[in-house]
Amino acid sequence: MIGIPASTLNRIETGETEGFEKYRALLAKALGCKHEALDASELDMPSTPITGFVKYKTFIKEIPEKQRETVDAISGLPDTAEALKIKTSDLVPYHGANDLLYFDGVPQANERLFIDRECILTLDTKKRGERLLAWVSKGSREGHYILHPQGGTLMMDVKILAAHPVLHIKRA
Repeated sequence: MIGIPASTLNRIETGETEGFEKYRALLAKALGCKHEALDASELDMPSTPITGFVKYKTFIKEIPEKQRETVDAISGLPDTAEALKIKTSDLVPYHGANDLLYFDGVPQANERLFIDRECILTLDTKKRGERLLAWVSKGSREGHYILHPQGGTLMMDVKILAAHPVLHIKRA
């Protein structure tokens, strides 16, 4: 990635080479960290929490905060990004088991940015806060939408509480 021989990189990693100042900026950029972090005993890489998973159809099960794992952050996504893990084969060919879907943890307020996109949705149902993975299109009246869950039943004129468009998909 930075155009130096693997042997030089190996010497830098093992501490055999002190003079890596000319590579410092390139290494920090490639690792997605600050220059000072290169001197730390352990490199703290940016990460994204996995906040839920899809295990059956397209319904999302939340992971309690204390049990959440993290995955590598994706460059260019907001600091508020979260990930959702697919744990089913019900969504093939759209998503495979262990795919990661990255999304902004802050709901999208601008309807134009989630219409005709795959989103993590919080539904306005009797079970307040039920979440679903689906494509969203306009409904017949304002504030209501048609949901197209992959492999699921079309849901007409549903009111949603929050929409989080999928920003990046990491295939397993």
